[in-house]
Amino acid sequence: MILKEISKAFAEKILAEAKTKELTSPKANYFYLKKALDYRLNLLVEHFPKNTLHAIAVKTNNHPKVLKHIADRGFGLEAASIEEVKLAQNAGIPTNKIVFDSPVKTRSEIDYCHNNLSGALVNVNCLEEIKRYPKEFSCKLGLRINPLIDVNTDKSLNVSKLNSKFGVPLNKREEIFKVLTESDQFTAVHFHIGSGISDFKPNLKAYKLLTEFIEEINEERKKNGISNSIDTLDIGGGIDFEMEKNNGLEDFTKKLSKLTKNNDIKIVTEFGKFIHEKNSFVSSSVEYVTKNTSDSHNAFIHVGADLFLRKVYSSMKIEYPFAVVGKEGPKQNYRIVGPLCFAGDVLYESIQLPILNEGDEVIIFNTGANTYSMWSRHCSRENINFIFL
Repeated sequence: MILKEISKAFAEKILAEAKTKELTSPKANYFYLKKALDYRLNLLVEHFPKNTLHAIAVKTNNHPKVLKHIADRGFGLEAASIEEVKLAQNAGIPTNKIVFDSPVKTRSEIDYCHNNLSGALVNVNCLEEIKRYPKEFSCKLGLRINPLIDVNTDKSLNVSKLNSKFGVPLNKREEIFKVLTESDQFTAVHFHIGSGISDFKPNLKAYKLLTEFIEEINEERKKNGISNSIDTLDIGGGIDFEMEKNNGLEDFTKKLSKLTKNNDIKIVTEFGKFIHEKNSFVSSSVEYVTKNTSDSHNAFIHVGADLFLRKVYSSMKIEYPFAVVGKEGPKQNYRIVGPLCFAGDVLYESIQLPILNEGDEVIIFNTGANTYSMWSRHCSRENINFIFL
């Protein structure tokens, strides 16, 4: 069975079956469907070159069962912290399929990689970091370069500005060139220009820019008697392929292939949201419904700013599709509020839903990315019940 998207009817069926198996909590439940995950993973295999390493971003969804399934399918994992590195190891990922991208790697973390992650790709974030690595480092070493390319996304997700904390900006081209041509230590380059990107043209521009730069670097390395070359380009992730029509994964990879046909550089990807977002839904019981005015009611549910941090706390405009289990018909205006002792714990200030009563259940869709892995401990509430099916 191919599962591209989770419909209301399908979610209600899954919820009912989980109840009969006594898997659910009476408060809230986080459902993650492996068939939906498989569909997304298969898209990567179908459209990218066969030798591409797809390292799925751990930070997007870090549940051990999800990570193990990714490992069992033969994919890699991208870690943004040493803790995520260890999650990847615990999931059974071979070390040569782990990518480590933390911008604040400590000396002891680098030592850990040297002693425990032979063959992993470790991307150096800044020039100042380089001196911390032993000359005979056991991992594959990459340098993150900020290509300084304009990208249209939320300011908190744009990492290609000059003041970005990520990567060596390309206005330091001469310093980068010197580092990469006078030593055989580096064999990879990495870029990631941002997340939440609906127009992937800047990503293609960055790829072209850096592959041309890599060609220059490799030519100079040969002149300098360096036998190895920069053979890998980690292109990051961050593209929301389905946000615009005719702007999908297939379109991106077709255009990318035109740029790759004249080189033999191996690609590494670090997709997260694209892989996880559509694979999950959340159910919650309605605990109370209070009437404020004739046209406004508060509906209290068991998830809010604890699970949906980006929606509540950030400037990003995130809309999760919302439904009421087993109900259609006349609608009422509701303010959907969460369980935290915090006035800003509001998921929707105004949403039209069928008439709600205490004990009803709601379903929130497209919750697989940047939710469970961001769970907030504010008010010390227990983590949401996770069901992997």
